[in-house]
Amino acid sequence: MYRIEKDSLGEKQIPAEALYGIHSLRAKENFPVDILFPVEWYKTVGVTKLACYKTYKKFREAASEKFGENIPVKIIDNKIIDALIDAAVEVAEGKYFEHFIVPAVQGGAGTSINMNVNEIIGNVAMHELENKCKKYTY
Repeated sequence: MYRIEKDSLGEKQIPAEALYGIHSLRAKENFPVDILFPVEWYKTVGVTKLACYKTYKKFREAASEKFGENIPVKIIDNKIIDALIDAAVEVAEGKYFEHFIVPAVQGGAGTSINMNVNEIIGNVAMHELENKCKKYTY
């Protein structure tokens, strides 16, 4: 089973169970080396992303205190940030390592591997939010 994802280059079939997305798959095709970063590297990136999401949440709280509901920038809902935090914690624990498919040897100064991490964290968070919504649907 597959899902279809689109980007500016077109569509790709992604295995339905995959947590990576179209950008990771394109990078794997463009850089067909099978040498991955060690799991510790991915855990460290998970910690880095976790710090970013927690910082964003603190910014959101500070902006709400200062501006109330009239924050002059678009703010992401706390439910989404909390789901991203949970997903980053799981990546930092070493979960989902099999979904990191972008090789260590690549072009783009790390853009592809960063997208691989973002797609995994984003998809894990999305699944968490979908499951919470289903739980409360009557």
